[in-house]
Amino acid sequence: MVIAWVAVAVAAVLASGPLDDVRVTSGSSMLARGAESARVLDLLAKQSGRVVPALVVYERPGLLQRADIRAARQDLRQFASVPDVIGMASAPVPSADGRALQVTVLLSGKPGVLVSPLVERLRQIATEGSPAGLISHVSGAGGAAADYVDSFRRVDGTLLALSLAVVLLVLLAVYRSPVLWVIPMLAVVVAYLCSAAAIYALARSGLMTLRAATPEVFTVLVFGVATDYALLLVARYRERLRATADEAAALKDALSGGIRTVIASALTVAGGVGCLVVADTHALRSIGAAAAVGILITTAVMVTLLPALMLLGGRRAFWPSTPRPGEVARDGLWRGVAGFVGQRPRLAWAGSALLLTMLCMGLTTLDTSGIPPSSLFTMRTDSVAGYDALRRHYPASAPVVVLARQDKSAAVERVVHEAEGVVAMRPGPPAPWRTFDVVLAAEPNTPDAQRLVEDLRGAVRAAAGGAALVGGFTTELLDVQKAVLDDAFLVVPLILLVVGLILVVLLRSLVAPLLLISTVVLSFAATLGLCSALFTQFLGYPVVDASFALYAFVFLMAFGIDYNIFLMARVREEAVRLDTREATLHALRATGGVITAAGVVLAAAFFVLTVLPLVPVVQLGLLVAIGVVIDTVVVRSFLVPALAHHMGRRIWWPARATS
Repeated sequence: MVIAWVAVAVAAVLASGPLDDVRVTSGSSMLARGAESARVLDLLAKQSGRVVPALVVYERPGLLQRADIRAARQDLRQFASVPDVIGMASAPVPSADGRALQVTVLLSGKPGVLVSPLVERLRQIATEGSPAGLISHVSGAGGAAADYVDSFRRVDGTLLALSLAVVLLVLLAVYRSPVLWVIPMLAVVVAYLCSAAAIYALARSGLMTLRAATPEVFTVLVFGVATDYALLLVARYRERLRATADEAAALKDALSGGIRTVIASALTVAGGVGCLVVADTHALRSIGAAAAVGILITTAVMVTLLPALMLLGGRRAFWPSTPRPGEVARDGLWRGVAGFVGQRPRLAWAGSALLLTMLCMGLTTLDTSGIPPSSLFTMRTDSVAGYDALRRHYPASAPVVVLARQDKSAAVERVVHEAEGVVAMRPGPPAPWRTFDVVLAAEPNTPDAQRLVEDLRGAVRAAAGGAALVGGFTTELLDVQKAVLDDAFLVVPLILLVVGLILVVLLRSLVAPLLLISTVVLSFAATLGLCSALFTQFLGYPVVDASFALYAFVFLMAFGIDYNIFLMARVREEAVRLDTREATLHALRATGGVITAAGVVLAAAFFVLTVLPLVPVVQLGLLVAIGVVIDTVVVRSFLVPALAHHMGRRIWWPARATS
């Protein structure tokens, strides 16, 4: 078994490549199916090819000089000679204060054309030979897209190295053995290599599309989940080694309950995040599909390869803390926690619930209006510097594209010209779908821009009905927010249903699943409230993307139920021979350490996402990390066991505890 899995892992490495190579970042990859802006992109692609505008901004601390204008015009001629540069929207436009110039360069958005190299070439041209003191930036949709892609490319290796380091440090801290950590680490690495190769193959064949931060979330998710399952199975094996001298029998006993728990956990997590595949938003579907496939493959590796490695290592792998038959486990901390829960269950669950409820008050600070492009990165990228320069010298502008059938183009042109907030409009040449490049007086992805887009769409629809569409960069951001809200109404109930059904089958109860789901929902709300207050009051992130709350719910629900399963499956197992209250305390003592260690691993794995210079990814990593800690420290240690102890046998209704 070990040789077979190692061979599979080696073959997987040889046959695959970096996930970033199959990431899709252009076209309508971030939009929702059926969104109006997506239809605009499709029509443009069929008619003349999609165009990505890049704004080149020249800025001088003082007034512009004649040499600056000559240099900008010379740059325009060089821009036009770059392959896949379609043309210029206008000549250099000076600012009212005479300190800046702005040029709109139109880049090809056809499939297969990479925006990043194009933008890099524009930046090189704008910098070379520029007069002393003249500063240039490439911003707009093209500049932001290039910086977005490059931000992933620069840190992917760092992310993988940090994920490995986190797993290694936690394993060393938990096992305190120079040998034992090798066994789970080898299984975790094989699980990652095999699952990553499968995702790569699916993406390369067109059966799956990787978008946005899918490869990064996939990486930390697989490392975290694989390590969690390794901790659980190794802990069960060590527990059985203290009960018998037969290592094979100890492993068999450990796997009899452990594998069922791991599979139930995997189905819950994969089923939870897998519900995202029904979403309309492309990025949500991408993460859901990749995560579900990765978790299932990881589970297959951990329940086959890891037991084989444990059997090879045997008792001696635990040296110097070798477990001996008849030895009593040292669980002083968790014995104390179980004692408190057993003696004061009402205080334990009421106090935990009150603490979580108080954290929910932070929800009043939550703003999901969306992150403006100028605030998308944690570091000062060239596109962000360009946005800042534009704000200093030009009125706020949000680019919009209006398409109208030729027979309705005159009416559409008239209403667009008269619409509120329109500061510029450039009609395109006659075509089956005539193009109007429009600029609104607002910054993209802000409430003002959203209002102006809605007003413009209403006016265009009244003038031409379905014969006109409003799209472009600004409306794409708005359509993503709307689609995420619609997805939430579909995905959230589906996740609750899927998770509930799995819990009902596992625990053979109706009351216990409802109780566990309720605690996780409360934990999610508390985490979201705490993180919202943290973002706004301390970290300077006043807004989040509309998809943030949905991502938070999916991951925290899946992982929260995951740890609930670790605990309650053991309670169910012990309830066959013990009273439910005693079984709860025994399970808390037995699983408290491993659940806490698993939580630390998963929290640290998602915290690694904060190395990415993208604010939405940093926010997601922090939220999941904090949420997992709250789950393991508050919910799984006090709230759930105290409620189970308080309810006793009633928690298994309608089944009997001994069934």
